[in-house]
Amino acid sequence: MNRADFLPYREIHLDFHTSEAIPGIGADFDPDEFADTLVKAHVNSITCFARCHHGWIYYDTELNPERRHPHLTRNLLAEQIEACHRRDIRVPIYTTVQWDHFTARQHPEWICTDESGRIVGTPPFEAGFYREMNVNSPYVEEFLKPHVREILTTLPTDGLFFDIVRVIPSTDPYTQDLMRAAGLDPANAAHRSRFALDSLNDFKRDMSVFVRSINPEASIFYNSGHVGPRHRAVTDAYSHWELETLPSGGWGYQHFPVSVRYARTLGIDVLGMTGKFHTSWGDFHSFKNLAALQFEVFQMLAMNTKCMVGDQLPRAGASSHTSMT
Repeated sequence: MNRADFLPYREIHLDFHTSEAIPGIGADFDPDEFADTLVKAHVNSITCFARCHHGWIYYDTELNPERRHPHLTRNLLAEQIEACHRRDIRVPIYTTVQWDHFTARQHPEWICTDESGRIVGTPPFEAGFYREMNVNSPYVEEFLKPHVREILTTLPTDGLFFDIVRVIPSTDPYTQDLMRAAGLDPANAAHRSRFALDSLNDFKRDMSVFVRSINPEASIFYNSGHVGPRHRAVTDAYSHWELETLPSGGWGYQHFPVSVRYARTLGIDVLGMTGKFHTSWGDFHSFKNLAALQFEVFQMLAMNTKCMVGDQLPRAGASSHTSMT
């Protein structure tokens, strides 16, 4: 892989977080209609989902059949990849890391805890999947790596998009033991912050070595919603940068021009990411006005980056209902 410049210019990030309460997942999906819609829009790369924040899987999994979405009616991801590859469209594969509602319910001992010993993220009786899984716990070796291995060995994998990979200081027993072994004091907030960054970088390097040992050509990106100075020390774990920056969704219009100027100094290819949504992710059935979307994409080109627009596949999978055209 040429790490300097390999990304296609016209890309889609196709969100697909669907809870177990939603029926008919993929019921109306037509792979040819889906891929032909992309061709008409001149899309040459689309990120599709293996596993979402609810923890559900969207392909036929022998390793984790209990995690296959209970209402999934087809081998959705495999069909998306096959149809796109027949049209020379890249399909990086999305999986989540630190938000996984299924795993959080099964293994609460793998969730990060704060200085008071409480779980970090959504409280038990509130709606949401925002509990923070701990990369210093057995979660990585017992679930995440086997899951990634299954993706790489059973699906044609152009790349991997690891989502929600963030610095989360934690007081859980696994992290405390590792901190003490490193000569750090778990009761010291500054030590916890330092170790959180160092251990997250170790996780990224280890996972990238693992991925490359199976598929050395796959692109790799770890998303945290921002790329900045702390990423410089771990550039070797990445194949490229994806700058998630939806101006109308909380990032603001000053975020991208600042972050891209820094990201371009880090020696690997850069992709700008905005969204078709009126506001932010999950604002389904909304459309950003054309002038705003054009400005955002043209600014990416002016900054010498590739372009990605976030979209959402409807729960039944009918591509004619999306904004890709």
